[in-house]
Amino acid sequence: MIVPAHVPVHVDITTSMVAVVTVLAALVFTLATLARPSRATVTWGAAFGLGVLGAYLWLAGNQTADPLMRAAASGLLLCFEPLVWIGLRMHLRRRVIWWPVAVYLLIVPSLLVVTVKTPVYLPTFHTVFLVSGVFAAFVAYELLRRQPGPRDILLPLGLASCAFLVVAAAAAVAAVLNQGVSADEQLSTLRGMNAVGTLVLSTCAAFTLVLLVRAEATPPSAIDAAIERARWRLQKAGAQNEQVWSILDVRLDDPADLREASTGSAFAMIANRFHDDIQDALPAAADAIRIDDTRAIVIIRGSEEAIQFHMRDILTRISTIERDAPVEGIRASASIGWATVATAGYDYDALATAAGSAAVRARAAGGDRWKRATTSDAPPAEVESSATRPPAGRTTLER
Repeated sequence: MIVPAHVPVHVDITTSMVAVVTVLAALVFTLATLARPSRATVTWGAAFGLGVLGAYLWLAGNQTADPLMRAAASGLLLCFEPLVWIGLRMHLRRRVIWWPVAVYLLIVPSLLVVTVKTPVYLPTFHTVFLVSGVFAAFVAYELLRRQPGPRDILLPLGLASCAFLVVAAAAAVAAVLNQGVSADEQLSTLRGMNAVGTLVLSTCAAFTLVLLVRAEATPPSAIDAAIERARWRLQKAGAQNEQVWSILDVRLDDPADLREASTGSAFAMIANRFHDDIQDALPAAADAIRIDDTRAIVIIRGSEEAIQFHMRDILTRISTIERDAPVEGIRASASIGWATVATAGYDYDALATAAGSAAVRARAAGGDRWKRATTSDAPPAEVESSATRPPAGRTTLER
């Protein structure tokens, strides 16, 4: 009987990188891109897709010792940070600056492949590695400058991006100072750092991005359905000429400071209590739509005296910390914008815009108060239409 020869199995950093990046890409695709499709999650899915392609090219290049494959793999892996950065700006609804990302994605892989067999490959690699570190700094800045989410969710990717920038800068300085080190040794070091950095950065990015998307309080479909119900109620009220309807825009004051002063779980408790206080202060006939953790839109029917009473009750409940379970002694407050159909008409968008403008004025005045929308807060067309509508008589539901 012939005994087959033993074939050793080598599991090195490259094999580990391929396995980890593949699993993380599957997590991002299923838990973020497919579960909550948006421009941001699709962009992040593309970033992890390029990461998977780069990891497999890296493995193939190491197995075949093909420098072209390894150069292409390096270029694809270094495109990860720019795509994460532009996806973050989309997710945070900030101005999207596509051109530096597009230029980097087009030039870097091609430049590394073209120069791989030339003496300028090493300085080219150092340059693109450093530019990728600059994009990592942009990622950290977007995450940490205004605390767009719970701090404990943002820290993994933020810290990993800062570390990437430090490593890229240190590698560039070392390349300038260590002139006696051979190009092969420098390239081997850079490739090793690239592989380890890919493992660390992709792991931190997957957890932060998935949790950032999944931590959204209410699915967009639920918000849209609630807004459509509000539209229908206002249209019906307009058909019956009922002028006792209002929209309240309730906003938590200083949400960025509250996030900074508390942990992620503590801020979640503050946000949940904020919305619970709104619900508890409203009559059963009113609807409160949870827009996000720090904002709610209320559609309510009642006299001016009754609505003022409910707004005062909301503000009192939110600002009271001597309750059964105070959150680390943190005192919260809110600002309310109040728009009536007599001011802005029966169109939901016009009412919400007017209430939002009044809420901004209430917050600018110091918060913990309400402001009533004026005709200047409402779109002109709606002001004109509501001004020409005859007043309705009092109903039995007015208080």
